[in-house]
Amino acid sequence: MKNKFSFLQLFSFAIFTVIPLVLHSQVHVAPPASVAALHRFTETTNSQMQPVRANDPVITAMVAEVNADTMHKTLRQLQDWGSRFMLNDNRKQVATWLMNRFLSYGYADVKLDSFLNIVNVVPFHDTLWQYNVLCTLHGSSAPDEVYLIGGHYDSYSDPDPYTVAPGVDNNGSAVAATLEIARVMARMNYHPEATIRFVLYAAEELGVFGSQYDAHQAKLAGTDIRYMFSMDMIANNPQNVDELRGTWYPGFEWACRAAAESIERYTDLSVLIFTSPFNGGSDSYSYWAEGFPAFACIEKDFSPYTFTPADTLGNCNVPYCAKVAGGALATLAEQQLFPVPQGVSAHSSKQGVTLQWKPTVNAHIRGVNVYRSDTTGTRYLKISPVPVTGSVYQDLLQEPNKQYYYILTTVDDVLQESGYSQEVSGARFNFCDTLLVLASLKGAKLTPDSISAFYRAVMDTIPFLWHDVNATLKVNLAMLSRYRSVFWMTNSADFEVQDSLTLLCLSDFVANGGNLLFAGFNPMKFWINRSIYPIRIPETALFRYVFKVDSVDHKAQSMMYRANAVVSGYDTLHVDTLKYMIKGYPGQIYNVDAVAPAPEGSVTYRFDSKFDSTTTLGKLKRRPVALEYMGNDFKSILLSFPLYYLDTSDARAFMHYVMTKKFSSPVGIDPIVQSESCAFAIYPNPVYGACNVAFTLAKPGRVKLTLMSLQGKLLSTWVDSDLGKGTYWFSFPFDQQPAGLYEVVFQGNEGKAVRTIVKAR
Repeated sequence: MKNKFSFLQLFSFAIFTVIPLVLHSQVHVAPPASVAALHRFTETTNSQMQPVRANDPVITAMVAEVNADTMHKTLRQLQDWGSRFMLNDNRKQVATWLMNRFLSYGYADVKLDSFLNIVNVVPFHDTLWQYNVLCTLHGSSAPDEVYLIGGHYDSYSDPDPYTVAPGVDNNGSAVAATLEIARVMARMNYHPEATIRFVLYAAEELGVFGSQYDAHQAKLAGTDIRYMFSMDMIANNPQNVDELRGTWYPGFEWACRAAAESIERYTDLSVLIFTSPFNGGSDSYSYWAEGFPAFACIEKDFSPYTFTPADTLGNCNVPYCAKVAGGALATLAEQQLFPVPQGVSAHSSKQGVTLQWKPTVNAHIRGVNVYRSDTTGTRYLKISPVPVTGSVYQDLLQEPNKQYYYILTTVDDVLQESGYSQEVSGARFNFCDTLLVLASLKGAKLTPDSISAFYRAVMDTIPFLWHDVNATLKVNLAMLSRYRSVFWMTNSADFEVQDSLTLLCLSDFVANGGNLLFAGFNPMKFWINRSIYPIRIPETALFRYVFKVDSVDHKAQSMMYRANAVVSGYDTLHVDTLKYMIKGYPGQIYNVDAVAPAPEGSVTYRFDSKFDSTTTLGKLKRRPVALEYMGNDFKSILLSFPLYYLDTSDARAFMHYVMTKKFSSPVGIDPIVQSESCAFAIYPNPVYGACNVAFTLAKPGRVKLTLMSLQGKLLSTWVDSDLGKGTYWFSFPFDQQPAGLYEVVFQGNEGKAVRTIVKAR
């Protein structure tokens, strides 16, 4: 656990990429007790709503077998190494000793996974081989579904980590717990349905290098990691309080709920949950950053001896550590019986909502129950009459333009249920011709009267509905599913950047043929929270896909007094001579981005300045500042400056031209054609790496599954064969396709279905 070092912030989940040979330490600091508020899991709505299950006798017996005396002996041996510092000459000896411990329990698949690591942390600079310790217990019915548990084995302390770093609590406690769980499972001859992998990580203290390497390798190999349970500092409890902290990561709150519920049911520990998400600093973060479900637990009160030579066995509560180990064991074993549905996504369309999820071949699971609510986080009602046996469910909603919330549970043969999945939301699209205007602001700010009055004059005879969007009011599907055309604006450079949920809503909006106009400063920052110039927009970015932007440049001081139209139909846009951003430069604005189009996009306006392009104030002269895409799938227009600063008559003419000429004709893919013989869906949508296709045949027949461009070009034939009655799931590589819209066409004896998909990454 990192408390000593704090360096560069990691990128957000949406764009984070782990580099195995890390050049600079990138470490998060765990929140101290005073920073992040805690609440008891049993007092949360999530706890009260979890399905009720009796304890499994096999799991109960294994938890009872966890032995504090055995763990005490292991901790003594770890302390006796004197130091397990990652730059010590004994690092491979320590790893080999740990490997031999797993072998002594009877495991056959045990190995050291070595990686070359570059350390550049003052005062430590070196390039050395490091060694993760991996022990694998293979699953019986679902061996390709992998559950990880472990923690780091290296230690650090002042003044000299090379010779005195006993590291018993940090993090010998997790090592002892991991070894004990492995010992108990071997002794009890436990056979999990999915694969369980015990991992002891090297090189955590100076930069979570061991887990970064393992997580990145798993991502490259396509390993199906279903859960990562990390332990870090779980033995400090001088008051012998039966409390443990649980942490969660955005997008995988279910992983925290599953752990808390199992720990509290099989032990007498109470789990305290951070109200804010975990900000890294431990091995679980590396997996979350690669998109894998992760959870981390830690002692209630941080040890005062962390990173000191006094982090010894005498300052640890071993029985408490054993309880945590028992709770971790129970969490893993419960997921073998009742794995929480994962990878749940919702695709909204004109017919309703299609739910998709990652299938499991776990022999205990009969199917999935689907629940729906019109309120987030509560009041779910089961809508699937019987457990769904495939990995897709279509909710053909009767009421349009209303946002619904869904959760799933897995079901066994006697209809016992798992905990709830991650919540997703969807809506039935039903467009009207009223323009939706979204004004994005910072915090809880509202649009000033002077600005809203300007836009009322600009809209003139255009019917519109206005929403101020800020930290308290977010864009949702209930908004976007109703309006065919959206005008999204910022009028200053101070706004809330868009989160992943908003981007998912936008993805569904354009997939259903919506029209989008955006006008405002710093559109790249607005959509992908990047402010580094010049930059080529990744093909994985929704910003590129929607607005067809290839690259963005920015010269903050370059002054624009008008935007010159370069295509017919558009007129010159003049900055209002009575408005200014800097005194002394009336009728001029700065902070405008230059936006170069991708092949599908077209330039509509270019920057014009009163200053020569060789000067600082005229650097962007003649550079493109507006793009459009008039596709058959959707339409988009991007202006990298607000309309507010323009002459009112120019802005009015622009808006009326856009609404009457550009956004006047409906677009969008034809509704999905389905027959009773083919229920057909794709997971996930947007597609990132692999494209997973699921369909059900009511009777045997010939099936052809093809990937097409929107122009009707055949790109690939995935399936062309006779298949029997039943549900099928295929996974096809999609990495080589550029970002954009595609069609997957299903053809069978009884019908044809077309699903539009978004390649977003």
